Amino acid sequence: MTDSFVLRAGLRYTDDEKDFVAERLQSPLAFLGVGPLAPVRVNTDDTDVSWDISGVWSASETVNYYARVARGFRAPAIQGRVLFGDVVSVADSETVLSFEAGVKADLFDRRARLGFNIFHYTVDDQQLTAVGGTQNFNTLVNADKSTGQGFEIDLEAYLSENLLITAGLSYNDTEIDDANLAIAPCAAPCTVLDPAGPVEGTVLIDGNQLPMAPEWIGNLTARYSIPLQSGELYIYTDWVYRGEVNFLLYESAEFQGDSLVEGGLRVGYLWEDERYEIAGFVRNILDEEEIVGGIDFNNLTGFVNEQRIYGVEFRANF
Repeated sequence: MTDSFVLRAGLRYTDDEKDFVAERLQSPLAFLGVGPLAPVRVNTDDTDVSWDISGVWSASETVNYYARVARGFRAPAIQGRVLFGDVVSVADSETVLSFEAGVKADLFDRRARLGFNIFHYTVDDQQLTAVGGTQNFNTLVNADKSTGQGFEIDLEAYLSENLLITAGLSYNDTEIDDANLAIAPCAAPCTVLDPAGPVEGTVLIDGNQLPMAPEWIGNLTARYSIPLQSGELYIYTDWVYRGEVNFLLYESAEFQGDSLVEGGLRVGYLWEDERYEIAGFVRNILDEEEIVGGIDFNNLTGFVNEQRIYGVEFRANF
């Protein structure tokens, strides 16, 4: 548009059609009298027009401001595993309208780089997966609406000629907005925190955050190098923080993860123009142990992060 302002726009037409068939020849629950399942056929089709428009303004040689508005589309989805259940579930199409604005800047004679943005999005008819519950299979559902908003900030800087740091922080506020959406909670006894649904054995999930979407995420790295006549000696450390997280669509005391901090350290030596490297490392240096996910079928199952790991590594590029 001008020497300092660039406008971009895009348009996409989608025509999606799926033909699906599922059949069970033998059931793992045959001992309970569950037999084969005749072919179940599902057909879906939908069309959509998606678009986006964005602008970048170069305020100076080192500072850019940008903004973007976009509409996205996901075609109908099919969950067709009929190993334990007889139902093939289908989720209708979803659409998203997202807004983002931010700034990117080089600082201190380009020894540092900063990025910051804020965002908001609304998903209509979002496709979600109800995991397990009273039956040992997943079911696709549509939420009337879900929203998310927050900010992200990233920094990369040389504090000295040999010391590079990077840091990132994000806040993500997500919410399911559907007063009538009810799903089955855990099949094994658990402490459900959501109100009871209209059908016995279900709970309402309106107002819950999206699964695996912690509000706060942070990371930090630092690398210090010592040039030598024959190569380079370096020390590198990286750290990550994840806030509390809900694993499933419904909320329960058992299927939640507390905040988690993990860090690593690596000391290495590079030589011959970085063709060769030898290094020692440790992961999860604090030996933190926290549940990072759960499996909700007919039991209470959680899995944890990796334990502390030590190692030595040699690398050669030819």
